[in-house]
Amino acid sequence: MFSEQLISEYLSTSIEQFQQDCSKLCAQHYPTVHNRGMRENHLGKALCRRILATLQQAKFDPHFSQLKNDDQISQPVFVLETADFTIAVVAHRLLSANKACRAGLVSTIANVKSSLSLMKPTYIVVVADHWFDRSKASKEIPAWWLGHMPANSEAYTNDGIKLMGSVDHIAAQLLEQHQISDGEYHLHHPLKRESNNKTVHKYLLLSAFIPLHK
Repeated sequence: MFSEQLISEYLSTSIEQFQQDCSKLCAQHYPTVHNRGMRENHLGKALCRRILATLQQAKFDPHFSQLKNDDQISQPVFVLETADFTIAVVAHRLLSANKACRAGLVSTIANVKSSLSLMKPTYIVVVADHWFDRSKASKEIPAWWLGHMPANSEAYTNDGIKLMGSVDHIAAQLLEQHQISDGEYHLHHPLKRESNNKTVHKYLLLSAFIPLHK
């Protein structure tokens, strides 16, 4: 048996383990990761491996596939399907935080929804990464993702990042433009400094869990 709460818990467990994978990938591919973020295939497949393992441990038998990329969906999209539910994983690099890139991610989520059958409970999981720069758009990303400033804004300030509020946010855009409601949105910082093991706030990992069947 499953419930939406259980699926959310499975994904939370998977993302927690996935952050350890991110740290290893970043260490192995630095400075490429620092300059460009992780490749979308790395992001998506690493998270899928963790979700697959979590679901198998919970006695599900998921089938793994990848949606064919086209003009509307340029990012890698992976599908994990069981007899009871479907999870689509969207991997995205926010190389730029500008409004065009944000709108592109919103459109991708909507296009992924339209490409899925929705014959059973279906969820989209989004994973994206971003290195902060000095632009206003970059400093708005946490507020745009969460819908509010993060509770630990002071930690960013201590790392030299002066966060800014955002006049719009992704959940509102999905609702207003594509009638996609609900969802859980989280921020993560998987990188630690080797010298003192402190969190590197300048590298941001974003995750979302969006039910489509409501």
